[in-house]
Amino acid sequence: MCCRGVALFTLVVLAAAVASACGGSDRVDVRVSGLAIEAEVARTVEERAQGLSDRDSLAQGKGMLFIFEDDGRPGFWMRRMRFPLDFIWISVGGRVVDLTEDVPPPEPDVPDTDLPLYRPVAPVRYILEVNAGVAREEGIEVGDDVTFEPDITRGEGPMPDSTSDAVEDVR
Repeated sequence: MCCRGVALFTLVVLAAAVASACGGSDRVDVRVSGLAIEAEVARTVEERAQGLSDRDSLAQGKGMLFIFEDDGRPGFWMRRMRFPLDFIWISVGGRVVDLTEDVPPPEPDVPDTDLPLYRPVAPVRYILEVNAGVAREEGIEVGDDVTFEPDITRGEGPMPDSTSDAVEDVR
């Protein structure tokens, strides 16, 4: 029993070390205008499809950052969402290219096929989802600079999986 516990502990420690060495991280600090957000990262097709669905709320100062391998105009929807969001659409160069504010959760029993699809007006590499009203409260505007820590624009920190399709609809 003791040896099994030690072996399991050793495997968990090794797995954490490998994930750390490979640059794996589940969070990125995003700064735009006066806003600082600790963002969960959605980098795989599955993580992007799940997004913030099925949650009751999002804490203040938190968000979700969707990372794509290539520029595109991905479609987002609010399937199984329970609270409204702002979408901050960000270019590969780290600039806000579009804002979609106060996106409401769907009414109960609306079929998935009837849910609106939201897209940026220009190609993006990143999408930051935050609580509705945050973009307006913080004075975020198209053209604002965005920075990431770690700097994911230089290949540091979490990146999308290599099998993802950058322009998939997140449906």
